[in-house]
Amino acid sequence: MKKNKLIEFDSLYTQSFTGFYFIGIDEVGRGALAGPVIACAFSWKKKLDFLLVGSNKSLLELNDSKQLSKEQREKLYPLLLKLGDFGLGYASVQEIEKLNVLNATFLAMKRAYDNLSISRDERDLKPYLLVDGNKFNPYINCRQSCITHGDAKSSLIASASIIAKVYRDLLMRKISKLKRCKKFGWDKNKGYGTLFHRKAIKKHGITPLHRKLFVRKVFARLEFSKAKIKSL
Repeated sequence: MKKNKLIEFDSLYTQSFTGFYFIGIDEVGRGALAGPVIACAFSWKKKLDFLLVGSNKSLLELNDSKQLSKEQREKLYPLLLKLGDFGLGYASVQEIEKLNVLNATFLAMKRAYDNLSISRDERDLKPYLLVDGNKFNPYINCRQSCITHGDAKSSLIASASIIAKVYRDLLMRKISKLKRCKKFGWDKNKGYGTLFHRKAIKKHGITPLHRKLFVRKVFARLEFSKAKIKSL
């Protein structure tokens, strides 16, 4: 019987601990030129041994959201919402500018963690957070483990990354329909620094949803520093 290696990873990893229930957390949008950072905290509603049986065959495709196509992510999205508990959190452009993107990401993760409501009876267990990357979240007061490239190893982190990615993509498509945002192609680039997006910034200037400091750094690095970036 085929199995998903990310679910197997979590099954083996969590066997080493007793007295905990496990949560994966990840973010999307950290490297974008525009829009918020979105984070998701995710926990399976049932024990991992249930997921290892063949009753949820679509989970065989579960992987890092960056390794999946848009169609694969959107196919998995409703299944993950059905099989897992999740909480979403955000950090606004203003918070990113004020705190820097790393601390704003930690804030978005904290909000996602706070918004997570566990449906299973875990009254006798403590939360254990699996964090994608190599930095503990200083805003969350629970036991944590950092897993480098965790979204390609852990089913909990991968599920969080897929939900956050699908949600943020939908949000950026909606924002792209606003009058002052139509020129930047956010329905396709989701706010990231594609050539089309950078050329649109050079031509039209920036909006309040652009991360001004980051835009200037990117333009300087790409030798666009002489271009005058005016505010709309």
